[in-house]
This record gives sequence, structure tokens and C-alpha cells, in this order.
Amino acid sequence: MMYYYKRKSSPLKWLILIFIFMAMGAVVYWFYINYFSKSDLNNSGIEENVNKIITAPKIISGEIAIAQGEVQINIGDKGYEKAIIKAVLHQGDKIKTGADSLAVINLDDGSKIRLAANSEVIFSNLEEKNVEINQLKGRSYNNIAVGSAYRIKALKTQIEAGASKFELITNDQLQSLAVLVFENNIKLNINNDNSEAILFSRLDANEKALIDLKATKKDQLKIENFQANLLAKDEWYKWNFELDKGSAENLPEQEPNFEEITDSLQIKAEQKDAGVNLTWSVYSKEDFQSYKIMRSTQNSEPKYPEDSVIKSSDNKDLSGLLDEKIEPGNKYYYRICVLKNNDKVACGNVANIETAQKDSTPPSKPNLSASATVSGINLSWTANNEDDFKEYRMLKSISNPEPSYPSVGYLAIRKKGSESYLDKEVNITSVGNVYYRVCSLDMDGNYSCSNVITVENGQVK
Repeated sequence: MMYYYKRKSSPLKWLILIFIFMAMGAVVYWFYINYFSKSDLNNSGIEENVNKIITAPKIISGEIAIAQGEVQINIGDKGYEKAIIKAVLHQGDKIKTGADSLAVINLDDGSKIRLAANSEVIFSNLEEKNVEINQLKGRSYNNIAVGSAYRIKALKTQIEAGASKFELITNDQLQSLAVLVFENNIKLNINNDNSEAILFSRLDANEKALIDLKATKKDQLKIENFQANLLAKDEWYKWNFELDKGSAENLPEQEPNFEEITDSLQIKAEQKDAGVNLTWSVYSKEDFQSYKIMRSTQNSEPKYPEDSVIKSSDNKDLSGLLDEKIEPGNKYYYRICVLKNNDKVACGNVANIETAQKDSTPPSKPNLSASATVSGINLSWTANNEDDFKEYRMLKSISNPEPSYPSVGYLAIRKKGSESYLDKEVNITSVGNVYYRVCSLDMDGNYSCSNVITVENGQVK
């Protein structure tokens, strides 16, 4: 008979299995409570996320509120045409002003952009709270609404602003800019050729930045303080300040391209031995860009840019210049003009001067003598005591027995009171011939030369 042994099940085994099943149930229940039961079964959260993804940013527009003079707009890149009041500008559109013109554009977000004469801008991006404007040239006054995120670019410079008031003046020819802040503050970046920011600054109210992109990095940015109340004397600023207050009634009179002023740039001309010395009173306003020193022999009223510029300078403190390139017996008309930040021109009075006729009489001839020593050849000559005497020039030649000025190069120059010279290159042991001569020169370039001294094999003949 065969028996089968049946092993009894252990109660511990069943307890372990029951515990495992209970643990798995607890995990499933926890997962259900924390994920499924808290999920919005109508997918409202999903819809909210979808809405966030597919909702496009709001695009605003600008409306022309004022267009005085020659104002043109380019809608949809279809070419420029005359602008009219209430014309609407959209993203990508352009607007420009001509000479003696201005424009005001009101954006939907409450910001206002005002363009002076000879200005041009592109509304590159008009997303709400993400406005970007490229200023190609000219001058703009920007009154930015509360909460706006606003960027304005010009040349290699970018301005970032919230609620603020500031002006941007550009000169694309000189690669220079000026930024003046009137309320709150802005951020200013200057970029390199790769559009990477290399200089950063914050400008507060009553601070201005002067930017010269042609300068070295350390000199590209200068920040100064200014007084806004002094600017209010200018019609452009006065009008903008009144518009900001809501009290402007009339458009400002447009600044002429050229004006004569008497409060500065008053010039005086005086003839000196070396030329005509010019002095003037420095320019007194904040819109200075550069001096233009004018000279004419034909026009008694020279002005920039019609007449010749003998010097340009962006140093506002410059107050004098010596004009050495003059001819005797000529009449010269001088004037100091200023090229302003808006490319307008202001000039002061005209100073005229007639240079003296050239003296053609040569100075008296010096009498040259010499002696030979071990140390060299001692040369001495009679002094010239004439009023217009300038200098002596010592000539030396080893091949020309009659050295002449100016064809023979000079050995040395001596002033009045120094009527001697020691040539250490030649002495009593030298071999060969050397020829010496001294010439007197006057202020008008006349000259006369002395007798010739010949040194032969170290001996004076």
C-alpha cells in the first residue's frame, strides 16, 4: 500500500499573504485619493493650460494725434504716403517727419511718442506690455504709460523703460546719441557689433547720457546732470512739458534750420606772428553737438555747411584757435557755428581781418667767420637785430662749394642771441673739403645768406 504525505500549510504563510494584499490595496487607495479623486473630471485644468498656450498676446496700435508739416507713414511696407490725423499705425509700420515738421502718436496703452523734425521710427513690436520701437534718426520725446514694458533701439543702443518720460536724440552720421530722463528712470545698454551688451547704466530723472560709438569703450558713455527748468526756454521742451501737464494749446514754433545768436559764439580775431588768433564765448545751451569754425575769403556772412570749415570739435569748452594757414594781404571772414543735436545750426557774429601785406625785403646778410680746433670747427657770425627777424639756419655741404638755402639741408637752427655754432664732426685732423654758410630768415619767409667758409683738410681757407 502506497502513502502520500500531505504537508500542512503554515498559518504564518497565510498571514504574510494577507498582509501583502492589504498593503497593495492601501497603495491603490492612496493613489486614487491623491490623483484620481483630486483631478477635475471635466478637464477644466487642462483647458486652462491649453488656453494659456494658445492665447496670443494682445497687439496694440498707435493713432496719429498731431501731424504738422511734412509727415509721412509707411503702412505694411507699401511705401511712404502723406500722414493724416487719426491714421492708425500697426506693428511693422513706419513714420517720418521732414524739415520743420513734427508728429505725435498715441498708443493704445496710453503711451505717447512725439517726433521732432527730420526723425524716423519703426514700430517693430506692438505687443501689449512688450513695445519695441527702432529710432532710425532724429529726435523723440517718450511719455511711457504706467505698467508698459517699452524698448527703444537706436544705432547700437537700447533703452528699457516702464512708466517714465525721456528724450532720445540720434545722429547716425556721427554715430552719437543723447538720452535725457525727465521722470522716473530707465535702463540703458550699449551693444557691440554682435548685439552683445558691453556697457550698462541706469539713468535717473535729471540725468543725461552722451554716447559716442566711435570712441573707445571707456569713453563711449558719459553721464551728466541737467536742469529741466532751463530746457523749458526751448520751444520743443516747453511744448512737451505742457503736453505732459495737459495744458498745451498751440503747437511749438519749429526751430529754423539756421539762426543767428548773440548770447554766445561771439568771436574776435587778432593777427599774430604765427597766424590769426580766434577767441569766442562758448555755446550756452544743452543741445550742443559740435563746433564748426568757419572761414571765408569771399562770403562776408559765412555759415555752416555752405562755407569752408577749418576745424570741427565736439569739445563744448573749446574757446580759441590759431589759424596758421593764412596768406598775407588777404581779407578773412571768421564765424563760429554750432551743429545742434537735432542737426539745426546756430552761428554767432562775423569777425573779419585783413592780414598785412607780405614783406619782400630780405634781411641783412650775416658775416660768417670760423676757426679750426681739435674740438671742431668754431663758427660765428654777426647778429641780425631787425624787428621781423625769425631765425638763423646753418648750412653745411661736402660737395657743393656754394651751398644755398633751401636746396641744401640745414645743419642747425639758432635764434637771436645765439650767433655761434661748434661742428664737432670736423676738426684739424679731418680730410677733405667742407663748406659752411649761415642764412638769416624773417617772419615773411625772406632770407639772405652769408659768405661761404671753406675748410680744407682741417684748415680754414
